[in-house]
Amino acid sequence: MASSPSEKGKDNEIPDPVAAVYPRPSTEEPVQEEKDMAESHLRSHDNPDDEEDKRPDLGRIKSYATGTSVVSAATTKPPDNKPWFKQPNPLRWGKIPPVSKERKPSPEYTASFFSALFFQWMAPLMQTGYKRQLETNDLYEINPNRAVEPLTDTMRASFKRRVANGEKNPLLWAMHETFFKEFWIGGLCQLSSSILQVLSPFTLRYLIQFATDAYIASTRGLPAPNIGAGLGLVFGVTAMQIMQSLGTNHFIYRGMLIGGMVRASLISLIYEKSMVISGRAKAGGAELLEGPAAGAEVKQEKDKSGKKDAPPNQAGVSGDGIGWGNGRVINLMSVDTYRIDQASGLFHIIWTAPLSCIITLALLLVNLTYSALAGFALLVIGMPALTIAIKSLFRRRKLINKITDQRVSLTQEILQSVRFVKYFGWESSFLKRLGEIRSQEITAIQVLLSLRNAIMSISLSLPIFASMLAFITYSLSHHDLAPAQVFSSLALFNGLRMPLNMLPMVIGQVTDAWSSISRIQEFLLTEEREDEATFDPEATNAVEMHDASFTWERTPTQDEEATIGGGPPKGKPAKGQKDASKGAPRASLPTDSSGEDANTLVEEREPFKLQNLTFEIGRNELVAVIGTVGSGKTSLLAALAGDMRRTGGEVILGASRAFCPQYAWIQNTTVKDNILFGKEFDKEWYGDVIKACALQPDLDMLPHNDLTEIGERGITISGGQKQRLNIARAIYFDADIVLLDDPLSAVDAHVGRHIFDNAILGLMKDKCRILATHQLWVLNRCDRVVWMEGGKIQAIDTFDNLMRDSEGFRQLMETTAVEEKKEAEHTALVPGDNGPSKKKKKGKALMQAEERAVASVPWSVYAAYIRASGSMFNAVVVLVLLIVSQGANIATSLWLSYWTSDKFGYPMGTYIGVYAGLGAVQALLMFSFMVALSIYGTTSSKTMLGNAITRVLRAPMSFFDTTPLGRITNRFSRDVDVMDNNLTDAMRMYFFSVGSIIAVFALIISFFYYFAIALVPLFLVFLLATSYYRASAREVKRFESVLRSSLFAKFGEGLSGIATIRAYGLKDRFIEDLRKSIDEMDAAYFLTYSNQRWLSVRLDMIGNCLVFTTGILVVTSRFSVSPSIGGLVLSYILGIVQMIQFTVRQLAEVENGMNAVERLQYYGSELEEEAPLKTIDVRKSWPEKGEIIFNDVQMRYRAGLPLVLQGLNMHVRGGERIGIVGRTGAGKSSIMSTLFRLVELSGGSITIDGLDISTIGLQDLRSGLAIIPQDPTLFRGTVRSNLDPFGEHTDLELWSALRQADLVPADGGPQPAAATPAEGIETSLARDTGRIHLDSVVEEDGLNFSLGQRQLMALARALVRGSQIIVCDEATSSVDMETDDKIQATIAHGFRGKTLLCIAHRLRTIIGYDRICVMDKGRIAEMAAPIDLWKMEGGIFRGMCDRSGIRVEDIRNASEEMGVRDGRARDADELEGRDLGSGSGFGQ
Repeated sequence: MASSPSEKGKDNEIPDPVAAVYPRPSTEEPVQEEKDMAESHLRSHDNPDDEEDKRPDLGRIKSYATGTSVVSAATTKPPDNKPWFKQPNPLRWGKIPPVSKERKPSPEYTASFFSALFFQWMAPLMQTGYKRQLETNDLYEINPNRAVEPLTDTMRASFKRRVANGEKNPLLWAMHETFFKEFWIGGLCQLSSSILQVLSPFTLRYLIQFATDAYIASTRGLPAPNIGAGLGLVFGVTAMQIMQSLGTNHFIYRGMLIGGMVRASLISLIYEKSMVISGRAKAGGAELLEGPAAGAEVKQEKDKSGKKDAPPNQAGVSGDGIGWGNGRVINLMSVDTYRIDQASGLFHIIWTAPLSCIITLALLLVNLTYSALAGFALLVIGMPALTIAIKSLFRRRKLINKITDQRVSLTQEILQSVRFVKYFGWESSFLKRLGEIRSQEITAIQVLLSLRNAIMSISLSLPIFASMLAFITYSLSHHDLAPAQVFSSLALFNGLRMPLNMLPMVIGQVTDAWSSISRIQEFLLTEEREDEATFDPEATNAVEMHDASFTWERTPTQDEEATIGGGPPKGKPAKGQKDASKGAPRASLPTDSSGEDANTLVEEREPFKLQNLTFEIGRNELVAVIGTVGSGKTSLLAALAGDMRRTGGEVILGASRAFCPQYAWIQNTTVKDNILFGKEFDKEWYGDVIKACALQPDLDMLPHNDLTEIGERGITISGGQKQRLNIARAIYFDADIVLLDDPLSAVDAHVGRHIFDNAILGLMKDKCRILATHQLWVLNRCDRVVWMEGGKIQAIDTFDNLMRDSEGFRQLMETTAVEEKKEAEHTALVPGDNGPSKKKKKGKALMQAEERAVASVPWSVYAAYIRASGSMFNAVVVLVLLIVSQGANIATSLWLSYWTSDKFGYPMGTYIGVYAGLGAVQALLMFSFMVALSIYGTTSSKTMLGNAITRVLRAPMSFFDTTPLGRITNRFSRDVDVMDNNLTDAMRMYFFSVGSIIAVFALIISFFYYFAIALVPLFLVFLLATSYYRASAREVKRFESVLRSSLFAKFGEGLSGIATIRAYGLKDRFIEDLRKSIDEMDAAYFLTYSNQRWLSVRLDMIGNCLVFTTGILVVTSRFSVSPSIGGLVLSYILGIVQMIQFTVRQLAEVENGMNAVERLQYYGSELEEEAPLKTIDVRKSWPEKGEIIFNDVQMRYRAGLPLVLQGLNMHVRGGERIGIVGRTGAGKSSIMSTLFRLVELSGGSITIDGLDISTIGLQDLRSGLAIIPQDPTLFRGTVRSNLDPFGEHTDLELWSALRQADLVPADGGPQPAAATPAEGIETSLARDTGRIHLDSVVEEDGLNFSLGQRQLMALARALVRGSQIIVCDEATSSVDMETDDKIQATIAHGFRGKTLLCIAHRLRTIIGYDRICVMDKGRIAEMAAPIDLWKMEGGIFRGMCDRSGIRVEDIRNASEEMGVRDGRARDADELEGRDLGSGSGFGQ
């Protein structure tokens, strides 16, 4: 955001050391932004803060995720106001305009005809932008005719009407109807300009004829023709050029605007639809009656889903099986609408280009008689051939996109769990995987680019060859080559270059857009969700269900490759139903799939169902829903929230509802807005809610209290705080039915109790409350208990009755012993909040504003870019090729002029031969120039991405804590995409056009030296116009990127929270909000276009002056210069006019592209790194004992923050079990960070088995430790690739770990997925291993496993590691008692004799450990055996035990139980050893 730390301070009131590390960086997002893939993966929604502009006075914490930051008034120092005589630049004279208080309405709305014609209404903005940096308020508001709301309404109405009438392509015609007037005005402009474009070269014929007559007259001494005729023709040509330039500019402007408006309305429609699409459609099913209305994509998607030979209607759905997961919807919104936007821009060329070709042909026939047909035939044959070649490129591009998607989603996944990758020291494994994908990708891209360059160079030389053929035929058929005909024809042939080059491009864009339109149309026509419940405010009960059944949807079909070798699946299987709220129970639950089903690939599992639910709940009852993991608790709440499809029965809701999902959905706005959630602010009620949810202490810790911005996905607050915000929102909403999905699991027990007493039993006492929970202590305070098992209700009754009457229920309870012990279990250690404590301590420092460039890209970046391609010498090669090919170009034309004037008196054959030879050489040189450029460019892109990604993975954690994920992925997707695909193209065209312009000017000056005099002032005007333009264009573009990423963020955020939005019934508010964002973005987006047109009109004026000058020079020197030369010069200068504009545009493109290079280079060279992976050689067996000594350890998270650990001394003996407890922020997790060296020590040392860990390489250190992290992270791939990414362990070891972690039953063994019949598939065994198998697919984030299963997987991972030291971080916070017991048993058994450090969440889990360490304020407050600590009256630990009702007997029992478990484990180990011995014999 700021260029120096001091400015940063002024800006944010928060000096941040990291700001100093960011020197000067950049963001001009390339125009090509959403190239075919970027945002499809940005599930991490980039969330920059777009409200920024409205409240600049609050120096809030900013979290700009992508692109850039809006500069706030404080940072930009306005340039000094100098008196005019001290200021050499006249454009800077006059006062510097002040920043306006609010935005002005768009002047275009009221502009006069001429102002609109020349885009003069832009001038005030341009002037402001030239004199000082633009601020957000300088941008005009959107022109009311172009606002999204009225347009969307028109389009929706038209679309619905057409669908109802059963018309074909309703969406296309609805778009046409909405934008009819503007669309056809653009078409007329283009029509007139393309006719003029053909006529002006034709008029040259007469001008050259005039010069020829004059020249002949002067050589023969005849009377010369009157000069007036010549001047008249010059004026005529110039006037035609001016008209043509205005026509073209308005055509492009109209086209681009319509593109932007269509895009805006479509985004709005897609968002509205995604709020109401049914779950079935989302998961890729359709009602069995109607196949999907799939448009363009259906073919290829059919074969995707066709890969599995599973009966299509297996789960009661049929359809293409791809579904409309969030990824795919975001893709529609970012990529597909973008393609439609692109295609609308130049659409009319599709019919005007062929038209101008026909007129050109007619004129050529007039000029060259039938010889023109020879040249034209070449073009007619050549163009379709090229178009076919281009089509083959599309196929290749599709394949490349698949590889790119793979790379991006893998990168995304690694970055999302980077802390985890570091804990396990897996960087090298992932880098290798990325490297392999990247090499494939680059090779494919290089082939593609070379092919494309071949096509380009042929298409650029086609006009040359065509004119050659025509002239050769013309001269062979015994005509004299007269300059008038020849050069006017040359100009006509050159004029064809433009429409012929544009046509295939536009056809490509339009076909792309067509498939996008069908895709969007298919989405808009999908089935909508009926509300699953009937609302009846008069009903006596709040909720009634009568024999209701519900189902989740099946998981969308994944590509088969997904299961092999752990690589991520190719393509993008959409994550159907990946709503946050439905994390746990989904198709992954152990359903009793039939025997044969278990044998097919595991994915085709039946989705989870709820069956025959019948119950009623009164209007002020509190009902608890309990059951084991995967019994359907979450599903029941989801069904009530309207998130599951009802398949039978009926549901009646008597009131409005609020929903608190298991995974809190937090918006990227202030804490306050998150709680209000669109309700009016009521101060008193708000205060009560904050108190009831125990949020006050947390708010006091935040830098701006409840106005603090929360980062994307709630990243800046802890898990417990998220959950409490979630509860606060549900209470504040004041609905009469409140659905709470296990909200107490993520908060500390005493907080949980506070919330239960004050919120659930307090503020909400008169509401109907349904609470899914694992916390058994709440049950006896609930009115009734619903006990779920396997998707059915086992019983509903009061707690006491159930305890009395039901044996099963008693067993469920007994897993947690006596009531008061249950209390203890869930009562956490100390006040505080279990959230990751590291997040808390960062009270102030938050997301780094992105470093960004203000000036243009420095030369050092260009140098680095060239160096990355191999060597600096490469640049020389490219330049030499460019100069030589331009030389050949000019030589060809000069030869033509020598031929027409028969300068050397050679025979005809010589002229023809040399002419043809020069043409061929030119084409070859051009091709080699292009190929050299693109090969070098992609090579450097590969090198730079490699460096950047390695460097990012080696960056310290503090970098990831202060950089939003979206920004990093943006660099690795969007910026790399620009470097791979657009940058070399932009460079090629830029060099090329600059080369041509210089060559032509040189040619003209060598014959008409007066031209140089005209050239100087025009060149100065040109420089002024472009710098004037770039000053404001850069800023406007920058705002547009910021606003765009904010729009994408809003869109992605809304998608991920649909379940919540729907349950609260707030979709209209969110749609309204999104539309505001769209208008904000469009205001800037449309200005970028009018800005470009402003410049184009002015540059065309310069070009037209050049044409005029040349014309006058030819007329005035008609006696001295041969007409062949005059003709040559005139035909060239006409072609140059368009070149000039093009060059400026290409320069901007190159700069944009270099911005991407700069950002990658910044990541590749400037980021700080962690310590090296390898330093000294460490013995293979280290650590043998697992003895850890902390000696006076001091640690702070980043320079400038307070110490978190202050002189910690601790000696852990090998094989000892240590429990670590303490309140939030006491430094529990920090111990772990120091052990793994995620953060380096500020003082002191840690030694493990006699080695000081600061001296050894990180790879050696981390691979010697194992961790069971707090949030279990799974990567996409298979179970095998998750347990053992390097492939270092045998299957037997992996199976053993799965068994120990209780993920497969004790007798489940290594049965291959497609088991042979001999092994008895029918047995129950195969059915169970059908659940989890080494080759079971793991979806993104492991979402197809329930939370408990993921936790057990993390455990299995540590078991596979087989390390001597295990660190366990609060791993049991979100698990029910049963799973918790499993985990504890596994930890006792699997890690016997190893050193275990457990950061505990529940006291009961650790009171049997050898010693307990109580942390307080970064020091060890108490440390001894639990029994000794208990005896210390008034000690912290004793206090905790008393609060949790833990007695001395409990501690003794726990220690004994540990002993017993150890004994059991010893026996089991011996058995296992025997099994493994015999097993491995088999295996080999």
